[in-house]
Amino acid sequence: MTKKTKLTRIAAAVALTLSMSSAAVMAQETSSSMRGQIVDQQGQVVANTRVIIIHVPSGTTTTAVTNSSGNFTASGLRVGGPYRVILENASFEAKTIEDIFLQLGDAYRLTAELEPQGQANYERISVTGRAINTTSLQSGSASTWGAQEIQNMPAFDRDLRDVVRQNPLATDLGDSNRSLSVAGNNPRYNSITVDGIGQNDDFGLNNSGYPTNRSPISIDAIEQVSIEAVPFNARYSGFAGARVNAVTRSGTNDFFGSVFYEYASDSLAGNPPANRYNPNSRPELDFKEESMGFSLGGPILRDRLFFFVNYERYEEPTSIQQGPLGSGAVEQKNLDPRVVERVQEIARSVYGVEPGDWNVQPEQNDEKILAKIDWNINDDHRAAFTYQRAEDLNTNGATTGGESLNLNSNWYFREQSMNNFAAQLYSNWSPNFSSELKVSYKDVKTSQDPQLGRNFGAVAVNFTEEENFGLARGTINLGPDRSRHANYLETTTLELQAHGEYLLNDNRIQFGVEYTDIEVFNEFVQNSLGVFSFSSVEDFENRFADRIQYQNAITNNSADGAADFSYGNIAAYLQNSWEVNWDLTLNFGLRYERQLSSAEPTFNQNFFDRYGFANTTNMDGLDLFLPRVSFEYRWTDDITVRGGVGRFSGGRPNVWISNAYTNDGVTIVAAPDLNNVENADITNVPQEMRDSLSAGDGNTTPIDPDFKLPVDTRYSLAVDYDNLNLGFLGEGWFASAEVIYTDNEREVAWFDLSKAPLLDESGNQITTAGGRPLYVNWDPLAGPQPTEIGGFNTERYDIMLTNVSGGRGIVSTFSLGNAWDNGLSFRVAYTNQDVTNVTAGGSSTAHSNYNFQTAIDKQNPGTGVASYQVEHRFMASLNYRREFFQGYASNFSLFWDRFSGRPYSWALDTEIGSSGGVRAFGDGSSQGLWRSQNYLPYIPTGPNDPAIAGYADGFSYEQLDAYIMAAGLDQFRGGYAPRNWERGPWNGNLDFRFEQEIPGFVEGHKGAFYIDIRNVFAIFGENQRHTVSFADTGLRFAGIDVDPESGGYIYSEPRFAFDASPRFATRYNERASTWSAKIGVRYRF
Repeated sequence: MTKKTKLTRIAAAVALTLSMSSAAVMAQETSSSMRGQIVDQQGQVVANTRVIIIHVPSGTTTTAVTNSSGNFTASGLRVGGPYRVILENASFEAKTIEDIFLQLGDAYRLTAELEPQGQANYERISVTGRAINTTSLQSGSASTWGAQEIQNMPAFDRDLRDVVRQNPLATDLGDSNRSLSVAGNNPRYNSITVDGIGQNDDFGLNNSGYPTNRSPISIDAIEQVSIEAVPFNARYSGFAGARVNAVTRSGTNDFFGSVFYEYASDSLAGNPPANRYNPNSRPELDFKEESMGFSLGGPILRDRLFFFVNYERYEEPTSIQQGPLGSGAVEQKNLDPRVVERVQEIARSVYGVEPGDWNVQPEQNDEKILAKIDWNINDDHRAAFTYQRAEDLNTNGATTGGESLNLNSNWYFREQSMNNFAAQLYSNWSPNFSSELKVSYKDVKTSQDPQLGRNFGAVAVNFTEEENFGLARGTINLGPDRSRHANYLETTTLELQAHGEYLLNDNRIQFGVEYTDIEVFNEFVQNSLGVFSFSSVEDFENRFADRIQYQNAITNNSADGAADFSYGNIAAYLQNSWEVNWDLTLNFGLRYERQLSSAEPTFNQNFFDRYGFANTTNMDGLDLFLPRVSFEYRWTDDITVRGGVGRFSGGRPNVWISNAYTNDGVTIVAAPDLNNVENADITNVPQEMRDSLSAGDGNTTPIDPDFKLPVDTRYSLAVDYDNLNLGFLGEGWFASAEVIYTDNEREVAWFDLSKAPLLDESGNQITTAGGRPLYVNWDPLAGPQPTEIGGFNTERYDIMLTNVSGGRGIVSTFSLGNAWDNGLSFRVAYTNQDVTNVTAGGSSTAHSNYNFQTAIDKQNPGTGVASYQVEHRFMASLNYRREFFQGYASNFSLFWDRFSGRPYSWALDTEIGSSGGVRAFGDGSSQGLWRSQNYLPYIPTGPNDPAIAGYADGFSYEQLDAYIMAAGLDQFRGGYAPRNWERGPWNGNLDFRFEQEIPGFVEGHKGAFYIDIRNVFAIFGENQRHTVSFADTGLRFAGIDVDPESGGYIYSEPRFAFDASPRFATRYNERASTWSAKIGVRYRF
C-alpha cells in the first residue's frame, strides 16, 4: 500500500495525521494508540523496522516492529504527550520524530520515509502540532479537549458539561439540573466514563445523568475529555445519546501540582428583572459559592511508578427560591402571606406538627477526591489503578409550579455518595498483538430524607380566591412529599473487560468481551405516610379531608417493601480496520449483547388471573446484534469524507426495569382512596386503610413478555476541509459539515392494562364526537366490563413497559474554525435538529412516564416533536493567549451560545374540583391518573361544532375562543393540537474568562488570578433564560369532561386559570437570567 507522490514530504504527511479524525474513536477507552507505515525513498515498504515510542514526561517506552507490509501498531499508550518516536533499521539511517501528542481513544497515524545508510545524517523532525488538541475545532459529532483547553475555557460550574457543551450537538438546556441533550436525545441517555469507570447514574433517578448532583470529577483532574454521538467502533455501546469519555492526569518524572480557591456571591451578580415569568417583582439574589482544591503528581520510582491525587470541595448556601407576595424571594407567587401564616398556625395548633416555612436558605455542598497510580511494569506491560470518591448534599423540593408554595417540611435533603475502583493492564505481547484488561467496581448510595423528618404525611392545602384575598387559587404543600416517605437506594456495579488487537498486513483486527453486573437495593414506597388533600384552608382547620391516599407494604412497614435484585449483561465484538490504500480506510464491526438476570419480580396470582400472563418477566436472555460499517476517504491532502451506518442500543435508565420488581402488586399495595373524611389526622393514616391492604391487590408496573431491547440505526455522512483559504480571512481554516439520520427501530413505551376499550354492541371502540378513543377502567376479577362512558369497576392501574416503533432524527451541523500561531483561535457552528419520537421518558416511574406524556390517546400516543429537540443552535468560541509579560501568559476566552426554546404542548385539564377527575378516558383514580393535564385538546370549528356537548357553568364558547386565539390554536380547528407544537422563548448566553499568570514564590512556580463571568450580555441589558420544567408535560388550556350520552366534550375553565404565556410550563432560572461573576486564584508548581 504505497503512494509515492504523498510520501516525499514527511513533515507534511505527519502533520496531516493530526488533522484527520478517525471514523472509530473515543468512548470508554482510557488510552491512545499509534499505527502507521514505514517506507523507503521509492515508496517501498520497509519491514523489521523498530519503532521506539517514548512518552517524554514519564520515560514510558513502547517498542513496535513493522511487519512485511511495513505496518506497525502500538496500543495502550498514555493520552497526551509529548511523544518522541525513534525509527531504527540496520539498512537505513535512524530517524527521530518529536512533539507528537495523542488523543483519547484515537489511533495516531504515522507514516515516515527512511533513507539508506550513508546517504543522510541522523534526522530529527518536529511535528507541527501542539498539546492543545485541535479536534475540537474539526468535527461535528465528535470533539476532544485537552487539559490546557479545559483550563482556558469558561467553566463557571467546574463541570464536564461546561466543556462538552462546546460540541455543536451538545446543548446545555439551562435548567436547574443543567441537563445535557445531545442531538435531541433524552439527557439520561448519555454515557459518561472517567478512566473507564462509568460516571452515569446507573439507576436513572437524576436528570443530570450523574450519580451525584454535581460533576463527580474535578476538571482539574482531567487530561482529556471527548464526546462522540455516532462512534461506529463496535467496542462502544451503552448509550442512545452520546458517549462522553474522560481520562485523568497521571504522574510524571517531575513533581507538579496546583492549589486553587474560587468565590462567587450575590455581590458579584446582577438582579434578574421582573418579567412575564416572574411578574410580581424584581428578585434579589442571595447566595455564596466557594470552591477550593489541590492536585499533586510525581514519581514514586523514576521511569517506573507514578502517582496523582486531586481533591475539591464546594459549598453553596443558595437563594430562597419561592415565596408569597412581598417576600423578596426570587419567584413570588400570587399568594397573600396571610394565607401561609394561617396554614402554619393551623398545622401547629390543630394537628400538633411543625409545618416549616418558605424562607429557609437551601443547603448544597460537594466533595470529591481522586487518586491514581501508574506503573510501568516493563517496556511491554503497563498498569493503572484509580480510586475515586464523590459525596454531595443538595436541597430539593423548594420549588413548585403554578401558584403553589412548598414549606420546608415538604423539602428534602438528597445525599449521594459514590466510591469507584478501577485497575487496568496494557500489554504488548508481540509486534502484532496487544491486549487490555480492565476491572472496575462502583458503589453509589442515595438517601432522600425530609428536612423536618417523617412525623406526618404529605399534605396539600388548597386555597380559594376568596381565602387568598381576591388573588389566584393555589396550593400550600407541607409534610414529606409522597415520594420521600420511604426512599433509599444503593447500587453496586462490577465491570470486567478484555480487549485485544492484532495487526495482519493492512488489517487492524480488534476484539473483546465485556461483562457487567449491577446489584440494586431500592426502598421506594410512595404514600406510606399518607397523602392528605384539603379543598380549602377552612377544611384544613376543620380537619375535613376531601381525599386521603395510602400505599405501603402489606405489613404496613415500608421497610418490607424494599426491592433487592441484580441484573447484568455480557457483550462481545469483532471488528477490522482495513487500510485499502493510502486514501481509503474501511471499518467493519459486529457487536453482540445479551442481558442476564436470574431474579424475577414476585409472582402475582391476581395479575395472572386478570390478564392471562405472569408479571415475572425480566430482561434475561434478551439480546441484540449490532453491525456497524464506516469509512474514511482522504480525497485530497485537505479534504476528507467520512461516514458510516450502524445499530446502537443502551442508555435507558435501569429504574424503568426496576419498577417491575418494586411494584409487583404483592409487596406494595395501595388502599382504596377515602373521600370526604371527617376528623382527619395528618399524623395517622386511618386504620381502615391500613386494614384494607391485601397481597395481590396493589398497582403493578410489569414488563411486557414480548419486550425487546430498544435499538436505533444511525447514518452519518461528513466532509472535513483542512487548510481552507477564505480569501481576505486568510488560510488555515478548518470546515466540517455533517448530517446524521437516526431511525428509531424500537423504543420504550408504557401501556395501562387496566384500561379496556369502550365497545359498542358490534365490538367496535366508541370514540368521542371529536374522534378520541374512549376507555373504561376495568378489573376482570371485579365483574363484567363496563359498557357506559366513564364506566369503571376499579381504581387501579397496571402500567406495562413495552415497545413502540416510530420516530426519527435528522441532525445537520456545520462548523468553521481556525487556530493561528499568534495564540488566537476561533470557532463558529450551527446545528439544526428535526427530531420526532413517541415518548419522552422524562421520569423514573412508570406511573409518571405514562401520565405525563401528552397525547390524544395515551394507549397509542403516536409520533410527535421530541421534547428535547433544539431546532436551531448557534455557537461560537474565541480564545486568545499571549505573553504580554515575558514568561507569564494572559488568556482571554469567550463562549457564545444561542438556541431555540424547548417544545411544549397545550393540553386539557381533566381535574374536576380538588379531588375529582375525568373517567371517560379510562384512567383510574389511583395516584391521580384521572386528574391528568396531558390530553391534547380538540379545537372546535365554532360555537355550533357537533363535537362539543356544552360548557360548564360560568364558562362559554366566547371564553374558550379567546383562549384558542391567545394560544394560536385557531389553525387546528376541527382537529387536535399537535404534541409539542409550541416553543418556549429563545435562550442566549455569553460566557467570558480571563486568566493572568504571575510570578510564583520559587523559580519555576507560577501563580494566576482569574475571573469567570456568566451571561455577559445581561450586564448591558436584559437577557432571560427559562426552560420547560418537565420533559413532556402539558400547559393547561381548558378543563374537560365528556358527556356520557353524546360523547361530546364539555369544556370549562382550567383549574388554575388560563395563561397564554409559557410561565406554567417553565421553571424560571433566576441565576441564569442575569450575570454572575466568579473570582479565583491558583498556584502551580
